[in-house]
Formats: sequence, structure tokens, C-alpha cells
Amino acid sequence: MNLGEVLAIAQENIIQDWVAQVQSDQTIESAHHLTYTAVLNSLPNLLNILEHLLSQPSSEDITDLLEEGLVHGAVRAKQGYDAEEIVREYSVLRNIIFETLEAEMLRSEPLLMLRAIRLIDGALDRVIAYSLKRYTEERIRAVNLLYDELLASNQELDRLVRHARTNMAHLAHELKSPLSSIIGYSDLFLRQQAKTGEVHSHYIAQVLTSGRRLLVMINEALEMSAYATGKVRLTFEQVQVCEVVEEVATVLEILAQQKGLTMTTDCALGQQTVLTDKGRLRQIVTNLISNAIRYTESGSIHIGVRVVRMHNSPDEPLPERIEIAVIDTGLGIDAAEQRQVFEPYYQGKAGQQLACSTGLGLAITHQMVKLLQGNIHLESEPGRGSTFTIALPLQYQQEEAAIEETLPNHELQNIES
Repeated sequence: MNLGEVLAIAQENIIQDWVAQVQSDQTIESAHHLTYTAVLNSLPNLLNILEHLLSQPSSEDITDLLEEGLVHGAVRAKQGYDAEEIVREYSVLRNIIFETLEAEMLRSEPLLMLRAIRLIDGALDRVIAYSLKRYTEERIRAVNLLYDELLASNQELDRLVRHARTNMAHLAHELKSPLSSIIGYSDLFLRQQAKTGEVHSHYIAQVLTSGRRLLVMINEALEMSAYATGKVRLTFEQVQVCEVVEEVATVLEILAQQKGLTMTTDCALGQQTVLTDKGRLRQIVTNLISNAIRYTESGSIHIGVRVVRMHNSPDEPLPERIEIAVIDTGLGIDAAEQRQVFEPYYQGKAGQQLACSTGLGLAITHQMVKLLQGNIHLESEPGRGSTFTIALPLQYQQEEAAIEETLPNHELQNIES
């Protein structure tokens, strides 16, 4: 019986002993958390090739053997091995192979025994070398990928920093205009009063208008900051959505009438309630209707409320949701801008033309809708109007919320004019 046959007969025992020793070896920590199959890797193929070489000592073709080394090194790199651990597990294999063949080798001629030892050592040394080569290549590739990811992340961070600086410059410019107006009209009012003693209501009205505009900007900036830092508190209660929509529409209808717009509501919920934050819901509806009035010069604004059920498939219906749609016949939004309107400080063409927006209203609305576990959708066509639709769950799933966010003791409060 030649040494290759002995190795073939003992192959299963060699595999089991090797896996057990590798998993228990304190110097091969990376193998401790791996499964039997993961540690085994390509060992059976390696043993088969060694068996062939020992059965036919004249064969010098070790290409397959080297290929197994490349495969082994690549796998071990992905498994998080260190180079020393790869060398150590091959050392364990070498010892097990020699222990298995020892009795048969001692019975063979010294020259054949020496040749077998050289063949096994040489083959394993070549396998180790190729295994470490592939291991090193995989590690370098991983480092290069990490470098590329870090470079991309750094570029994105630079972009965000530049974007934040631009946003702050824009906000400062927007705050400066009403503040300059307040100072200018106040100074003019005081000068006129000092000369004539008369009260000029026109100047006072301008001061109030500019002051309120400034207050809105400050509140929006503070609120956006609160969302960005996760410092927002939600208060849940059963809310009649139709009541909230009618209440907001009634308050804002006078603004629509001043522009000659008609405003209608259609609520198909009746007295049905929703578990949500009433204050946030009111603010969402207010922001959407106010936007519709601001960007509609003629025509109408319609607010519709209904219950919808969405489906993943006919057999998997999703829970019912409340859908609130605000439809206007206003300026509309170009398709290229629709994906950006919910970004902080973004001003579309309409906002720039009217010069009455900080670019925060829709961003805040978007954040509030997300907090209430809903989503918001926009359909618009320039010159024909826009439809903003929000969908909210009937029951806010508090156990599914990531982390309940709370404000600190100095809770942010909107200043009321």
C-alpha cells in the first residue's frame, strides 16, 4: 500500500482531527466563531491532490494544488483571518498528515521516506505561499475599496458642509430683509412722530408685517434644527381629522378670499378618529394649505380626506390609512424640481419669483409626516397646479418607533405674535 492510499483511507479522520484542532487552537481565534463547513473550506480537495502526488511521485504537475492555495487564501481573507493564523492551520495539517503516515513511512525504504517527506513539505510550502499571496491581494483589494468608500464619504461630507454654509448664508440674507425693514420703518415712524406728532398707521403695519415674517423665519429655522437633532416630542391622542382640516381651512379661507380663490373641503371620514399628534397634524395641514394659497393666483383650492387601504398583494392587505390631499390650480412645480422641494432651504422657481419663502416649510412638513409614520407625495404640472397628498396610519405604532424623542428642559416653544 503506497502513502497516497494510506492518506485516502484516513482522509475523513484527518479532516475531523484538523477541524477540531483548528477550532480549539487559541492562536487561531478567527476560527472560533466559524461553523464546521466554514473552517473546512477546501481541505478535502487539497488532500485529494496530495494523495495523487504521493501515489504518483513522478508527477510534477501541482497546478491544481496551487489553485487550492489561492482559493483557501481568498476565503480566509474574507473570513477575517490573520496571515499568522493561515500559517498556523497549515502547520496543524502538516503535523496530522505526518502522524497519519508515520507508521507506513517507517516501513518503507529510507530513500522513499525521505522523498515523501520532501514532497509533502514542498507541496504544503507552495500552497502556503500561494495562499498568503491571494490573502494579501484580497486584503489590499479590501483596503482599496475602503479607501474609495472613505473618499466618497469625505466628498459627500464636504458637499454637505458647503451646502450647510450656503443654507446659512441664504437664511441670514432672508432674515436681514425683514429686519432692515423693521429698523427702517421704525426709524421713519419715530422721525415723523417727532416732527408732526401724528401716528402713521401705514408705517406701523409695515413694521408688524416684517416682524411677523421675521418671526416665521426664526421659528422655522429653530424647528428644522429640532428635527435635525432629534429633539422633538410627540403627544398622542384620538383626533378627528375632519375637525382639524375644517378648523384650519376656516382660519385660512380669508387669505384665499383676499386673492379671489375658492376653497372647498370634502371629508369622507365623519366622526372617525386617528391616534396621532394633533398639534403636528394641524401644522402639516396648515403648511400645505398656506403653500397652496401662496402659489395660486387664480382658481381654487380643494382639500379632500378619505380612508384608503393599500395592498402588497391581494392576499396581503396593509392597514388602512388616512389620506389628506391638498389640490390647487396654482403655478405648479417642474418635474426636475419635484424631488428637491422637500429639502431644507430649497427654493424653486416659484419661491424665488415671489420672494416669500425660506425654503423650510415643505422640509418641516416632510419631517413631521415621517415622525407620524406617514408619507407625502407630490403630483404637479407647471401652469396647471399641484397636489400634495399625505397618508397617515389610523393607529400610530409606538412600539415600532425607533426611539421616543424628547426635548430638553428648555423645550423649544414657538413665539406667538
